[in-house]
Amino acid sequence: MRFLTAIAAALLLAGCQDFGAPIGGNAAQSPQEMRLQAIETRLADVTRKVENLNFAAQSQGISRLESEMRALRGEVEALRYQVETNEKRSRELYQDLDRRMTRVENEGRSRLSLEPKIAAPPPVPPAQEEEVMYLATFEKVRNAQYDDAIAGFEDLLQRWPGGRYADNAWYWMGEAHYAKRDYDLAMQSFGSVLEKFPQSAKAPDALLKIGMAQVEKKQKAEARATFQRVVADFPTSNAANVAKQRLAQLK
Repeated sequence: MRFLTAIAAALLLAGCQDFGAPIGGNAAQSPQEMRLQAIETRLADVTRKVENLNFAAQSQGISRLESEMRALRGEVEALRYQVETNEKRSRELYQDLDRRMTRVENEGRSRLSLEPKIAAPPPVPPAQEEEVMYLATFEKVRNAQYDDAIAGFEDLLQRWPGGRYADNAWYWMGEAHYAKRDYDLAMQSFGSVLEKFPQSAKAPDALLKIGMAQVEKKQKAEARATFQRVVADFPTSNAANVAKQRLAQLK
């Protein structure tokens, strides 16, 4: 139970760093942005509750809080991707319209044809296809369909090994293995984040989760070294704060 709480704390402390600066500001907010802010507020409240719990009294009520945090964390990530996707698609639509208008004007000036031309719908860009597949697979993690999620992430990584969502795919595949208590495969997935995407925003959390898996495997010396590495390599990250707490707990 102490370990599950640490997982939840790690995810929460990681916040929403995957998506850059908070959405909002002085501009008018979309419904997705307002919903996202409300969820993040709830998530912060749950985080404070967990941080205030005494580790000696975690046996009661913690499962409900962990479930709530997992659901909120997943909803935040999905909503942020949705907002980013909407903005990206709006730009793509504008650019596509501009290209079409330019083509029509050029055709009119050159008088290549008097017959109106109907452009065929453009194919789905590979980047968009990758995004759709990633979000669908991530939804399986949120729904605790871990075997399906692992298979989906493996398929995604086979098709786009260096894609936009490859580092997140490796990380969440590690989380799925971790939830199944398959700590060896979890460490392999988290290790792939560090090896293949050392500059990823997921790197500090991936290293932290390796240390947590080592604790579960009773490898205290290795875990201590891993937590110390988190603090040394990523001193300003939220993962470093969690690593310091875990170091204090190791006897």
